[in-house]
Amino acid sequence: MALNSRDRRSGVDARALATLKATMAELDRDSPIYVRIATALTAQVASGQLSPGQPLPSHRELARSLDVNLTTITKAFNLLKKRGVISAEAGRGTAVRGRDLNHAAPSYDQPRLPPAIDLSVHKLNVPGYQEFIGSLLRKIASHPDDLARLQEYHSAFGSNHNRRLAVEWLLSWGVSATPNQVAVTAGAQHAILVVLASVLTAGDSILVPRLVYQGVKAAAQVLGLGLIPVDTDEHGMIPDSLARLVGNPRVKAIFLVPTLANPTTVTMPLDRRQAIVDIARRNSLLIVEDDLFRPLASNRLPSLWSLYPEGCFHISSLSKVIAPGNRCGFVAFPERYGAAIASALRGSIWMTDVISLTLVQSLLEQKKHLEFVGTLRQQLTTRHSLALNHFGGALAKSDPESLFLWLDLDATRDSTAVAETLYERGIGVVSSDVFMIGKTKPSNGIRIYKGSARSDTEWDIALSLIATLLRKPAP
Repeated sequence: MALNSRDRRSGVDARALATLKATMAELDRDSPIYVRIATALTAQVASGQLSPGQPLPSHRELARSLDVNLTTITKAFNLLKKRGVISAEAGRGTAVRGRDLNHAAPSYDQPRLPPAIDLSVHKLNVPGYQEFIGSLLRKIASHPDDLARLQEYHSAFGSNHNRRLAVEWLLSWGVSATPNQVAVTAGAQHAILVVLASVLTAGDSILVPRLVYQGVKAAAQVLGLGLIPVDTDEHGMIPDSLARLVGNPRVKAIFLVPTLANPTTVTMPLDRRQAIVDIARRNSLLIVEDDLFRPLASNRLPSLWSLYPEGCFHISSLSKVIAPGNRCGFVAFPERYGAAIASALRGSIWMTDVISLTLVQSLLEQKKHLEFVGTLRQQLTTRHSLALNHFGGALAKSDPESLFLWLDLDATRDSTAVAETLYERGIGVVSSDVFMIGKTKPSNGIRIYKGSARSDTEWDIALSLIATLLRKPAP
């Protein structure tokens, strides 16, 4: 709060305190007092009376000034933290959220040697891709004109030709866009960063599933954005839970993986997609649709982009469905954001690797992308069947076409401890803690990539080791 004349009892600024009390007096008296305190402080943040990074009085000081008990202030501050309005760190007190946010980097991003069988990340190319890329690179090397073209600068968006490739790639999976609505990026993670940097500013918040892809956590940390968890069920993000959070003035966008979600493998049904789009439209919120896994789904539901083209950013790439090393992604966006997208592209990498784009062109011309995705889908369903032999009902929530398994653990086990034990035994998996937003643990499980084992035999060996560990009593 401002630092002019201060309340003698508590050290809280008297003018700011008077404004806070006046705002509270205008609120619904039927609301609990802690809610009115939180709402009044949120209003001060929205109006600029409290600025990003500004420290707030201690719980005890504010309780004395407002003549309420300490528990009331604690509940108010907890509500503000849940809404993403304030941030609290041990030893630094509580402050209005700004650039310095308290995100924790995903634990498996810490430097460490990979395990013998690493199923924590997607590692391997689709069968047949290695031979395809070898043949293509030899063809490029034999044509000097092609080599010269690969050395040139290109538009930040991608050339007109490459943007038409983006349109064709998206259309292969049932997503329609025009060349003026698409840009080429260096993979999906780059696309997420570009989109968030284009439409949000430090201190803004994004509504995300309570278990969310860890790349969004990393991008939010870089950009100084808040992440607010939304409750989910077996169909994905719950509309009623979402609706309760959209009134926060700092909330500007919703992030979703609607098809074969990472990490839960959930695919949102059409009515759930429409309900979320309706909430976003009514509240003028943007949607960032990370739809990387859409090509793997046999049943392709309408994309959020098709339901909400004026406010949705649709992201796709080759990394998960063709080859992780091909750093080529695509983003479809409302045309009014074109200049902002171009600026973020130029400010990050300027342009996507031209060799990757040349590979995409050949894939599309020869229809190889459809062949490779079909091969991968068959491999994934086969490995899912093998997993059912080991885990049975524990995989009830995992979709056979997903690139990974989501394995629920019983309440006696801690997912982080299980992941660490498996790492020590040479198996890499990811604990649910890596994906969590907030302190409430919504699920206790591990994610296991199906496409990263070098063979079905290696996959079966890894699952056998995991199943053996889980059959033993928890320590």
